Amino acid sequence: MVFSWITIALSGYLLLAFTGIADKFMVSKVVREPIAYAFFTAITGPFSLLLIPFGAKLLNLHDFLVALLSGVCFIIGIYYSYSAISRSSISRVVPIQGGLIPMFSFLFAYVILGERLNMLQTLGFIFLVAGAVMISIRNEKGSWASSALFYATVSALFFALTSVLTKYTFERSNFISGMIWTRMGFVLPLPFILAFRKNRIAIFNAPKEAGIKNAALYYSSRATGTIGGFLQNFAVSLGSVSVVNALQGTQFVFLLGLTSFLSIYFPKVLKERINAQTIVLKLSAIALISCGLFMITK
Repeated sequence: MVFSWITIALSGYLLLAFTGIADKFMVSKVVREPIAYAFFTAITGPFSLLLIPFGAKLLNLHDFLVALLSGVCFIIGIYYSYSAISRSSISRVVPIQGGLIPMFSFLFAYVILGERLNMLQTLGFIFLVAGAVMISIRNEKGSWASSALFYATVSALFFALTSVLTKYTFERSNFISGMIWTRMGFVLPLPFILAFRKNRIAIFNAPKEAGIKNAALYYSSRATGTIGGFLQNFAVSLGSVSVVNALQGTQFVFLLGLTSFLSIYFPKVLKERINAQTIVLKLSAIALISCGLFMITK
């Protein structure tokens, strides 16, 4: 049923919202090197082998290479995403990704998967993307650095390609096999990352910069991110990759609630400016996302 995979996707985005809060704190106050995030994400790939007893299947050579490419694209997306954040801020990067990832996914899915949406679903898709951009807009001083805009766009492209190639793998095997072989692709960029001394220094210094308390926060956020990503991919395996990525707007709804709560009760952890104009904008975005959700379930 449509509702089942949408519910799974929404649950994943709720967990990813928690991860986003932690990442916002970490990248702004603790570990500032994007390559460190890419490395520590990449080394989680082999843990997917623990899923082998639950129904793993071998792929033919072509599909195996596609699965590995999906994993490589994800690590590249992680690197460019945090590169954009380090040159600007999450509040500037998220609107770009929230708008571009669904659109890139729609194009890739159209070409690679032959995926088609009906008229009402297409309208719902547009509402979801518009709501995603609107809910993540913030008024900030300063202007975009051209490099930050470039990195944010490139990250969106690679994240979208990851989702579509993962869906391709699911369609030619099963969910467990897709999760295992795409995650094994995470490790392929590791030799290239470690080949540069600057990268090795940043990676080995990251735990010291984080400290014990922040390290606990980091690994907790990786846990919620992993489970959230698992649910997101499970939803992709069951339904439309274009729609699942368009549902990213709901992550911003969850983020809005979490950041508002922290700003009011724990301002030392995270402080967000909340005023009447912001509330009206966010509520309008939530209305768009709600309409979009209604349309894609019809």
